[in-house]
Amino acid sequence: MNEILKNTQSFFSRLRSHERKTFRRFLELHEDGSLTQSKSLKLFDVLNSEKEYTESEIQVKLYGKVKVDKSTFNKLVERFREKMYESNYLDVNLYREDVNSPYFMGLMEAKKLVGLSYNIAARGVGNKEMIRILKRGISLSEKFELYDEWICFLNLKFLLNASLFPDHDPLTIINEMKEIQTKKNTLNEAQYFVYKLIRSVQDKSTLQSHIKNELEVAIENLESENKESFSWNVYYNLSLLKLQYFHMKEQFDDAENLLMELINHLKEQPSLKQFTRIAEAYTNLAATQMFNYKYDDAVKSNEEALRFPGLRPTDKNYYKESLAFLNIYLGNYAKSNKALKEIISEDLIGNSEEELSRRKYLLATTLFLQGEYKKSNIQLQDTKEIENEKEGWNIGIRLLQIFLTLETEKIDLADQRIESLRKHIERTSKMKSIRKRDVVIFRILRHLAMNGFDFKDTWIDKKKDFLLLQSDNADYKWIPRSHELIIFHQWFESKVRLKKYQPDFTRK
Repeated sequence: MNEILKNTQSFFSRLRSHERKTFRRFLELHEDGSLTQSKSLKLFDVLNSEKEYTESEIQVKLYGKVKVDKSTFNKLVERFREKMYESNYLDVNLYREDVNSPYFMGLMEAKKLVGLSYNIAARGVGNKEMIRILKRGISLSEKFELYDEWICFLNLKFLLNASLFPDHDPLTIINEMKEIQTKKNTLNEAQYFVYKLIRSVQDKSTLQSHIKNELEVAIENLESENKESFSWNVYYNLSLLKLQYFHMKEQFDDAENLLMELINHLKEQPSLKQFTRIAEAYTNLAATQMFNYKYDDAVKSNEEALRFPGLRPTDKNYYKESLAFLNIYLGNYAKSNKALKEIISEDLIGNSEEELSRRKYLLATTLFLQGEYKKSNIQLQDTKEIENEKEGWNIGIRLLQIFLTLETEKIDLADQRIESLRKHIERTSKMKSIRKRDVVIFRILRHLAMNGFDFKDTWIDKKKDFLLLQSDNADYKWIPRSHELIIFHQWFESKVRLKKYQPDFTRK
C-alpha cells in the first residue's frame, strides 16, 4: 500500500463519529452539484465501512477496475486527505467540551487569532477591531501560558504601536516580550530535563546513581528560576522530575502526596488543564500506589485515568495493562484476562510489536496462575522474544517457559531452557544492565538443573540466595510491575513443600 493512502487511512481511522459526520457534510458542500456521486464521497464510504480494503479493492470500488493510473489515484487521495485535515479544524469539531480540554480549545483559538490578526492588519480594517483581536489573543495567551502566541501578539502590537497605541511606550512592550521569553526559556529547560532524565532512561531496568545527582541539581536550579518568574507549566515539569526522584529513592508516600497536589492543580489551572495530562497523572498515581502495595487504591486511580475523553489507543491500552497487573496482584484473574484480551484484539492499532508481545506474555502468566498450563503454553507460543527490550520481559518469558516445563514435569526440556536462559543473560549483560535479582534466580535454576532437579536439596544449598530474594534489599527484592508475576522464591518454596503455588503479592 502506498504511503499517501496508508497515512490517510490511519488519520481517518482515528476520527470520532461526530468528526466523520462533519467531514462528510464538508465533502458534500464542496461538490459541483452533479448527480453522480464524487470519487471523494465514494472513498469516504469505503474508508468508513467496517471492512478493511486493500489498495486494489479500493480502486475497484472507485473506478470499477483494478488498473488505475497511479498519479490520478494519488491526487484523489491527496485532495481527500487535505479536505479531511481542513474539516477537522472546523469550530464544530474544535470547540467541544465533551471531547477537548479547555487548554486545547484555548490553544486552537489563539492560533486562529494569530492568523486573523495579520489578515486584519493587511486589509487595513478599523483600529478598534484590531485592538479587540490583539487584546483577546494576549488574554488567551496569558491564561493558558501560550508563550509563542503571546510573543507573536505582542510583536504585532509593537509593530502597530504608533497607529494603535500612541500612548504606550514601545520599550514597555519590548520588556514584556523579554519577560515572556525568559519564561519560555525556563520551560524549555524544564522540558529538556524531563526528556533527558526521565524519558530517555525510563525503559532501563537499572538506573545509575548519577541520575539521582543530576535530578537533584536540575530540581534545585529550576525551582530557583521558577521563583523569579513563575510558570504553571514549569511547575508541572518540575513535578515530573520530583516524581522520578522520589521513585528512585523509594519515597512512595512523598510521591503520592506530590501527585495528589498536582492532580488538583491540573483540574483547576487553565494552563495545565489537559485531559491527557490529568489521565497521565492518575496513572502515575496508580503506579505509585502499586509500588506502595496499595493495590485497591491503585485500581481506583487507574479507572479514573480511563474516564477522560480524547485518550489515544496507545494510552488506553497502557492504562488497561496497568489494571491487568493490579488484578493479578489482587487475584482477580478473570478481570485481568478480559482486559488483556481486549488490548490484544486491537493488534498493532494500539500496540507496538514489543507491547503486544509483553501483553501476550502477561495473559500467558494469568493462565499459568489459574493452573491452565496447556493454555498458557499455547499462548506463550504466540509471544515473540524481544532481544532489544530494556526491562527484562524477555527474561520473564524464558522463566515462564521453564516454570511450565517443571510444572508439567518435562525435565529434559527444562534443562534446555535453563541453558538457553544462561546464553541470553551472558549475551545481553554485555549490552545492558540486568537486575541482580534475575542473576540470582538464574543461579538457583542452574544449580537445580545440575542437582537433578531436586528442589529440597537446592532449597537448602542455596539458602543464602533465597534469603536475598526474600529481603528488602533494593537490588534483590521483588517489585511490582516487573516482569516477575510469578514470585520466584514463593513458587520454589511451593515445590519444596509439594503445595499448589498461591502467590502473595502483599508487602512482607
